[in-house]
Amino acid sequence: MPLAQILLDTNAYLRLAKTIRPLLGQPFGDPPSVLSVIPEINQELEGHRLSSRFPWTDAPEHREEREFAPQLSRAKIRSINATQEFLWEYVVRELPGPSRVDVAYVAHAIELNCQLVTDDQAMAALAQEHQVETLTTLQLLHLMLECGHISMSTVRAAAGYWRYTQDLPANYHKDYRALFGEDPP
Repeated sequence: MPLAQILLDTNAYLRLAKTIRPLLGQPFGDPPSVLSVIPEINQELEGHRLSSRFPWTDAPEHREEREFAPQLSRAKIRSINATQEFLWEYVVRELPGPSRVDVAYVAHAIELNCQLVTDDQAMAALAQEHQVETLTTLQLLHLMLECGHISMSTVRAAAGYWRYTQDLPANYHKDYRALFGEDPP
């Protein structure tokens, strides 16, 4: 049975990759799903702002793991590029906020017919406007917990890391309580 792809945007990757090892390419759930990123993530992580804030992303094990990305035919790449251009025009005209990389993630999710994990509200709005199912990082953690892929201690460790790095998702406290039935760390 083929694995369903779930794309992590850059921020979701940064929130999870430090505490869930390995993160990408590991099947979980029923039907089986696998987390992946798009190649553009590496360009984004090489930028000064992110590379200085998250230097651990340059470690060989993280670079190697990010190589796990959906395998795309030339036709699929052309289709993604066309969708990306369409979406960018839409963003310019109708929905300022999402970046070019945000648009790339949504285009990949559309063309791969997969879920997208993002806490970026502008990206989520663009995705939902174009019928892409989105999950927040907390919803993904809940899904992974429910199927036994991770433990509650892993959820708490991830949330503690977010607090430590001062990178809490929107609605963090309310959503954490609703999904996990306890006060967030």
